[in-house]
Amino acid sequence: MNNDMNERRDGSGKIFLVILVIVIVVGILWATGLVRWEDSAKKQKETVVVIDDDSVTASDGDITVPADEWLALKNEVKQSRQEVNQLKSGSAKSASSKTQTSATPASAQPTKTTTEGSSSASQSANAITLANYNHDWVQSEATVALKNNTDRTITQVTGRMIYYDMSGNMLDYQDFTKSVTIEPGMVKNFSLKGYGYRESYAYYKSEVSITKPDRKYKVKFELKSYKTN
Repeated sequence: MNNDMNERRDGSGKIFLVILVIVIVVGILWATGLVRWEDSAKKQKETVVVIDDDSVTASDGDITVPADEWLALKNEVKQSRQEVNQLKSGSAKSASSKTQTSATPASAQPTKTTTEGSSSASQSANAITLANYNHDWVQSEATVALKNNTDRTITQVTGRMIYYDMSGNMLDYQDFTKSVTIEPGMVKNFSLKGYGYRESYAYYKSEVSITKPDRKYKVKFELKSYKTN
């Protein structure tokens, strides 16, 4: 009987020793961080955002958003990105356009107006001026003298002759283009149709009709363009 009691004591001691060893091992693993009871719970809570037909579940498992709101939010984000890209593109185009400059053709000539007998040293303002004008009441054509104020030989002139009464009221005008050679600083004559010659009109500095002394006019020359060699 004593032997049975000793055997039971020895068995109980072995079991206690095994339990003690297990407890010590678990304590060591816990202390070193190799075992955490909450890891499994955290893993259960960590989920990926899933979109289904009814709802969207956030990553912490506590927030649920309707699918249509989630899709609307995605569309807003996409639209915002497109607007930002358009703004960037627009800024780049604006900066590029600022670097562009416009050029004025060097051959363009401004319209100039001058009266008979006037001249100017400024070639850019009055490249060609009216030096003289003559038209007698019995003549069908008027004699026009133009002066070349440029440093180039002129080969063609396009202009307008405007006619006024003695009070300064406009009567008529005549556009013309003449192939005429005028060297620099020189004056050249050519003929134009005289204004109102059928009604006995005459240039006021020329010979006027005795029977119709009021039939006289003044002129103004307007330069349109010209050609040079």
